[in-house]
Amino acid sequence: MLLEMLGVAALVFGVFFCAVGVIGVIRMPDTLSRLHASGKVAILGLFGLLIGAALLVPATALRLLVLGLFVLLTSPVATHAIAAAVHRRREIAQQLDEEHAAGAAEADMPYSVDVTAVLARSQLDEIMEALERTQQRRDPTDTE
Repeated sequence: MLLEMLGVAALVFGVFFCAVGVIGVIRMPDTLSRLHASGKVAILGLFGLLIGAALLVPATALRLLVLGLFVLLTSPVATHAIAAAVHRRREIAQQLDEEHAAGAAEADMPYSVDVTAVLARSQLDEIMEALERTQQRRDPTDTE
């Protein structure tokens, strides 16, 4: 009876933090703040749910432990990758903003910067080179 009560309490704890994290992801103003909110969901919310499930269904405790360790090891890596991409994108936007500001000051015209299009153009050459290498490796007698 005590284990069931603790399991339900852990589930409620996990659901509470998942709900607060989702609200945080929706309400936060920028990407880095949203990453912080999603990190709380991954750790506090998920571990509350995993502990509650392990207490209610003891036969699955080992599987839930492995799942928790997997999330504990991969969540920071994913968060870091997203944060690094945001940082790179801001640097590129700042460089483009400075270039456009110099040109717009001469023309005295308003401007806007589409960072996504610039990123796509900058990586287009790499993609084309990779496609050419793939086609060169292919056997010319190979028919598809």
